[in-house]
Amino acid sequence: MKYRQLFLVSFLFLFASTVVLAQRKHPLLIPCKQKLGFKHFITKTPWRVQLAWNLVDDDGKPFNNLFDVKNSWNFPPYPTKIAVEKELNNNWNLELAFAYNNYKSGKIINGDVLTSDKSFFSIDLNAKYILTKKYLVEPFLFAGFGYTQRATNKYSNAATFNLGLGATIWILDNQLGINLQGSGKFGLQSPIISTGSNYLQHSIGVVYKFSGNNKRLKAARISLKRIYMK
Repeated sequence: MKYRQLFLVSFLFLFASTVVLAQRKHPLLIPCKQKLGFKHFITKTPWRVQLAWNLVDDDGKPFNNLFDVKNSWNFPPYPTKIAVEKELNNNWNLELAFAYNNYKSGKIINGDVLTSDKSFFSIDLNAKYILTKKYLVEPFLFAGFGYTQRATNKYSNAATFNLGLGATIWILDNQLGINLQGSGKFGLQSPIISTGSNYLQHSIGVVYKFSGNNKRLKAARISLKRIYMK
């Protein structure tokens, strides 16, 4: 229970902090408009790697009783989501994410109360649109498709259409940050709006951006080195 409470408090606190942080411009976050070749795009432009905690609300009624922590929230005490993200241009990113979760006995899953622990696994490919890169906070919207596997009797395998929003908060220049995002996943089966395969999945984690010769990231690394040398 303490991990779930910590997750909720952290989620609310960090989103609230964006109201203040979003007003601070950062010179390293101004997008580069130079057009380069495909090889440079693959090897030199930024990639992002994320390690995160994920929360799943899969009680069969994902848009009701959103804060029923005791009965509906499934949240491992350790990070179980890994994502790799590629910057496509100034505003679009492509994300491939893998997540694992553990449904505990006593939780409500698709209308049934579990009598034993069950596993959950998801893989998703999402396109992200970043609303702005001029500030310490990068809010974004995303959509994509995924596949979910549950070790349960109902909806054990489901293809999903994903919709969500979130924000990346850069805490060390333009290289290390905190990522928060929430998504609704709609099972691709009739009726798509009310099928029991629909669920909510949210995450909070650490994101690291790296690249070969990106000028903005080089400037960020020099800045970080100066901080450590003091």
